[in-house]
Amino acid sequence: MLRNSFLAGITKYWWLPLITGLVCLGLGVWSICSPSQSLPVLATVFAIGILIVGIFDFVWGIASSKHNPGWGWDLCLGVIDIIVGIWMLTMSTQQLTLTFLYIVGIWLIFAAFNGIGQMFAISVYNPLATVIACLLLVATIFFSFWIIVNPVALGITAWMWIGIALCCYGVFRISVSFKIKSLHNRLS
Repeated sequence: MLRNSFLAGITKYWWLPLITGLVCLGLGVWSICSPSQSLPVLATVFAIGILIVGIFDFVWGIASSKHNPGWGWDLCLGVIDIIVGIWMLTMSTQQLTLTFLYIVGIWLIFAAFNGIGQMFAISVYNPLATVIACLLLVATIFFSFWIIVNPVALGITAWMWIGIALCCYGVFRISVSFKIKSLHNRLS
């Protein structure tokens, strides 16, 4: 009974992970489709995107606080995203370009580990989907480490690796939102 109350309360906000997933997927597709764009433009778009994602993650954390014992992690991720987004937007163009690859790599790693925790929380309802989602998150972590370890070697292909990592994470967030929505429909 307590678990159903927890799930019913948390599942009514299924659309928040959908929005964050769409923002990340949009940024990833844009990165892949716009190789001629310079890193400062990509970094600025990312800073705005991370700020928006942070606001939605923050709202998700607060909205699920009554029903989710792990709501603090989502709230913390949202606060970090907001701080990083604002910080990036206040940098000079040269600083932004130099630190962008590290920031996006580290952010994606933390977001992916947070996502793995979320998937295990709902894994009992769809084990196969959990495995697929975790594989997307592992790919996100792999590409993020690649960005951090080889920023100079990446050179002009940085936009592609960032795009792939963002797409993997965006698809994960979208799939989580639909899993939460189907769970909400079953509980209603």
